[in-house]
Amino acid sequence: MAVSTAGMVARRRFGEALKKVRVDARTAKGAPIKQLDAARAIRRKTIDRVSRFERGAAWPELAELQALLKLYGADIATSVRLETMLEAGTAITETWWQDFEDEFPESLIEFVAYEDSAREITTCTPNILPGLLQTREYGRTLTHYLAKSTAKPQSLDRSVELRARRRDILFKESRPAVEVLIGEAALRQKVGGPDVMLAQLDALLEDAAERGVSFRVIPFGANATLTYTWHMLSFGGSESPVAAFDAMTGMTFRKGLKEVRGLKGFLDDLRDLALSPTDSLGTIESIRKEMSRD
Repeated sequence: MAVSTAGMVARRRFGEALKKVRVDARTAKGAPIKQLDAARAIRRKTIDRVSRFERGAAWPELAELQALLKLYGADIATSVRLETMLEAGTAITETWWQDFEDEFPESLIEFVAYEDSAREITTCTPNILPGLLQTREYGRTLTHYLAKSTAKPQSLDRSVELRARRRDILFKESRPAVEVLIGEAALRQKVGGPDVMLAQLDALLEDAAERGVSFRVIPFGANATLTYTWHMLSFGGSESPVAAFDAMTGMTFRKGLKEVRGLKGFLDDLRDLALSPTDSLGTIESIRKEMSRD
């Protein structure tokens, strides 16, 4: 099991144990202790953070855990056990994406953890470039226009930063093999205007030349094309592959062996529709030349 996924398991076990202590606890008057009571104990106005602890979506700070255990009236043995679980679990998952956990859907953070530990990544996208390969300017423009009614400037900056940090895997000595099956529309849509898109196309060509990213373009002339964005992540060893589908509110996962096997067959069908990697790079270069003349 990859380090990142081992950390997820540890966090979920901790969350279940912490929730059980709260559910079993009672106030001085014998009433159940609710999540809102716990939130107030750690100086929060809503239950969001406590809920994330109990779902295994985030680790508490030690001071937060101690405040909760005091509220629950936990005995010494229980307190030591949970503090030990916290210490051991955070030692496993001291990873860069922890800084983003409270700001993004937990399913997206889970996806980032899988992506970071994958040995092979295949991304399928019809009409936008995948987050892993986006330049900062492309990602900022895309996020701004798709979420301008709800996203605050700080959230936009953090979204751009998250995508940029994800790209670090492409610079590792043991970087994953990355294959991108992409619709031609994604290459022609002038996100951010010609200058931003030209820089983005240059970045794709550089990723191919310098970082071994393999592109398979599904041209407009193909008999069919992609209709949604999704990813296949493989880890090697005994850990099973995971398929992840983009959604408006995060990611959804398919982990069953039968489902993954079927999706691998679908990938083969998509490859049959697409140009070869060599011809795909030629298409990207051709589109870049056309755009530079506009």
